[in-house]
Amino acid sequence: MGRREVRASQRARIAWQPQSRISVKTTTSRPSYLRLHRAQHDSAPGGEVPTDEMAAFWHSFTESTGWRLDRRSRAIGAPKLLPVREVVYDEEGDAAGLPSLTKPAAQHLAASAAKLIVRLRESEQAVRRQEAELVATATPLAPPEGQAEFADRLDEILQQAVEGTSFVAAAFYMLDDDTSSLKMRAQCGLSEQSLAASSRPLRGALADLEAMVSDVVVIEDCAAGDEIYNSPEPLAAGICAVVSDDDVPIGTLWIWNDTPLAIDPSATAVARLTAIALAAEIARERMTRRGGEIREETQTLRAVSHWQQRQQPAATPLAEGWFVDGLTYTSAPLASTWHTWDILPNGTIALAVAQAHSDAADASMIAATARAAFQSHLGYRLSPKQVLQRVSDTLWQTNTGDQLVSLIYANIDPETGEGTLASAGSAQAMILSRYGFRAITKASEPLCSFPDYSPSETIVRLSPGEVLWAASRDMMEANNNTNSTDTWTQQRVSKFVIDRVQDASHEIVPAMCRALVEQAAVADRSAALLYRQ
Repeated sequence: MGRREVRASQRARIAWQPQSRISVKTTTSRPSYLRLHRAQHDSAPGGEVPTDEMAAFWHSFTESTGWRLDRRSRAIGAPKLLPVREVVYDEEGDAAGLPSLTKPAAQHLAASAAKLIVRLRESEQAVRRQEAELVATATPLAPPEGQAEFADRLDEILQQAVEGTSFVAAAFYMLDDDTSSLKMRAQCGLSEQSLAASSRPLRGALADLEAMVSDVVVIEDCAAGDEIYNSPEPLAAGICAVVSDDDVPIGTLWIWNDTPLAIDPSATAVARLTAIALAAEIARERMTRRGGEIREETQTLRAVSHWQQRQQPAATPLAEGWFVDGLTYTSAPLASTWHTWDILPNGTIALAVAQAHSDAADASMIAATARAAFQSHLGYRLSPKQVLQRVSDTLWQTNTGDQLVSLIYANIDPETGEGTLASAGSAQAMILSRYGFRAITKASEPLCSFPDYSPSETIVRLSPGEVLWAASRDMMEANNNTNSTDTWTQQRVSKFVIDRVQDASHEIVPAMCRALVEQAAVADRSAALLYRQ
């Protein structure tokens, strides 16, 4: 192969350099050599050693491979490489300064590194969002977009503090639940990796402790020999201010400068205002999330309350000459009592009132369980006593805890007015007439008090003009000697019902509901009346 062919081959080897330019330098009458030049866009690799981990990696990549990353390709797209040193060919065709790797191999390595860097940056952003999220640990987790917005707001406050003081960096440290350590939750001007650093103990953090007592601590020269306060970051000067929620410290704010300086009162004022802004932003975020949680709970309770209301039967003549009505009153979103009536397949009238005994929110669920059990056994040929026994067995078998329920169930033949009434617990029943009232139940143990429960059973007979009244414990007070106008005694209930039943029987329950609302009754109450006209 001749000299011209060798040089042509060498020119083909460097033809793929799109960012390069070729110039011919002649010192004699004939070309001496070809030299490859590049524009000096980036600094040479032998200059200042980078401090950032990413820059340090690309610095090592450049030194090891002989290729540098084009800065214009770092933001988007696949990484593009340029040679570090100029390639010089002498007259004999020997090349000096060739990279240690071919360009395709270096590009493959750079592309793999770029993918890892993207993953690392995504992880850093996730850490940033999570650190901001942990500021509101007492509230439910927000969606990722909400976390990012909250983190951005914290960063913006810190950025304003840096600009207001003409310092270089700021960070917010939050106390843990045990108030024994401080963890960086947001930063501005520091590296992203600083958020991943472990928490630092509060013990020995004199500046933070002093700031929690005196609001602000100033360190004009962290390297001074007589300085007793230490900075959590290796910077020259700093301001530490307490971040409080209702006078209770929740963390500290640090603002740093990279050179020692005399800190004036305006800078400390900015630190105080920034600490107040951080506390206000945290409180607002917590309130917003609690408000959302409360709205969800309210919607859930409202849905359950509407379901309970839909279960209440409508006032209607069940059979010729019979009228039935009832009420379930509660001052809470959910009721622990219920009432119902129905016409059974054998043509008899079924009337029931129940109350679950629990001071917790599970009272409504216990009541719903009892009602489901009652409805499931109602269609069988069972006596009222047998129905209550089966309801008690169901409550006993479906829960390891106490599901105590008071229940009255009456089964009346509309032809004769005769029937049977079974009762358990504190629910009460009586027969009302224009001559007065007579109680037909006595207090006993509620259902599910023990296995093989046996309720009491009574034979009843309603004559024309009489009313069967069944009510939960808090609906009616058995003691008729009380003088309180807010107490519904047996005498008051009897007079209230009999005075209205003949002329306006459909007005009894609405009038009683209005009276309960006016007296601001708080206990759950249910009642049902069966009137034989």
